[in-house]
Amino acid sequence: MGNINNNGIVERQLNIQENNGPIHLSAKSRFSKRFEKLNTEVASNEKYDGFMDDFKYYITKLDGVGMTTKLCDGGFHENEIILATRRKEKYAKKLEINRFFESAQWIDSYIFAKIKIDFETYVEPLIFKGIDKEVILQTVLEKVITPVLDLINIEGENDEILNYNVEDIYGMIYYLTGKCHINWKNYDSI
Repeated sequence: MGNINNNGIVERQLNIQENNGPIHLSAKSRFSKRFEKLNTEVASNEKYDGFMDDFKYYITKLDGVGMTTKLCDGGFHENEIILATRRKEKYAKKLEINRFFESAQWIDSYIFAKIKIDFETYVEPLIFKGIDKEVILQTVLEKVITPVLDLINIEGENDEILNYNVEDIYGMIYYLTGKCHINWKNYDSI
């Protein structure tokens, strides 16, 4: 076992008391580095003029069917649609404020992609089978929302800007619904 010399910057120093077992250190993920970079970009007001291609894809509307229609077609009641609309608008305000930072676009694109793939993997098969909406919504919570929250709570532990919570992630789902990346009904079977 080698000696550890803490001659580097404080963030890279290792301080361990007495240890009797193996120590496994891992590098930071791309995702956690982006949260750190976002903190720096905002602190120095380092704005980004354009839109990353992935980000542009998710904020571009793909067809003419709006969120309200999609949710109504998916069996949502009026009060559920109102709540979904509020959550989508709450998230959209955060998106508007932070979209001029490259790392915010990268983080949102990453989360959008995860939401979309998890929704397609776990929720769409239930929709296609005609499963009750309550089961579908529980699956959304367990298989889409919770994994995203776990990811951002671990990887974004030092996030000082976005501070996404469960309502924001629901807002992202409804935002993607409005942009036609997510459907709540099997439109191919019509």
